[in-house]
Amino acid sequence: MAYKAEIQKQRCRKVWIVPLGFLTVLTLWVSVPMFHFTAQDLTRGYQWLFYQISLLNAIFVPMMLAVTASRLCDMEIKGNTLKLLYTLEKTGRFYDIKFLAEARYLLLFSFGEVLVILLLGKLFHITEPVRLLPFGEHFLAVSAVGAVLLSFQHLLSLMSDNQILPLCAGLAGSFLGLFSMYFPRAVNLCIVWGYFSIFSVSGINWGQVPEGADYNDYMQYLDFPLPGFLLFSAVGILLYLFEKGIFMRKEV
Repeated sequence: MAYKAEIQKQRCRKVWIVPLGFLTVLTLWVSVPMFHFTAQDLTRGYQWLFYQISLLNAIFVPMMLAVTASRLCDMEIKGNTLKLLYTLEKTGRFYDIKFLAEARYLLLFSFGEVLVILLLGKLFHITEPVRLLPFGEHFLAVSAVGAVLLSFQHLLSLMSDNQILPLCAGLAGSFLGLFSMYFPRAVNLCIVWGYFSIFSVSGINWGQVPEGADYNDYMQYLDFPLPGFLLFSAVGILLYLFEKGIFMRKEV
């Protein structure tokens, strides 16, 4: 009932435009190079798409989540209605319901990426066989990493009277996630925005690529790091509970 009420509050805000807009830009970005693909490139087309989209997710997804969370949380912040809401609903439950309402846009975005990869495969006649497992792993990776980032943006948006701070945090996270790919592995593991590339289902062994060679020829599917993924998810849940505790102690 509380979740349904939250969805009703959002019905006129057209928040779905945010993930759709980012997904459209991402699709156009990866489509342009594919017009120049050779027959050899098309034999690794899905691997290339998984790799490129994982890199772009580090840029686009943090900003998309920051805008989504800010857009949905400013209803209570600008209207100064938190105290009134708390007379009807417990603080912790409000925090959870609001997060779930935001997370559905993340899941739609993750599923949209899977559809985009399949659609581009058809449009550009990719000859690589479709393997369902990488598609499922990609969906899980984007959803899990995005959920951890969303929990951070969710807290910032609800704690900030001015939504500029959460948006700046999302922008900073995009740059940090991108540049973390050039950091040593030990440093990269400490930067949550960089986990889009860590959990990428395809990659390149740059040590094997001769100078001047086409890196597409050295692209391959990677074994999904299931133990690391489970550990990341567990830490993400603990982080969410910690953030929830911070919000529940907020004075309204």
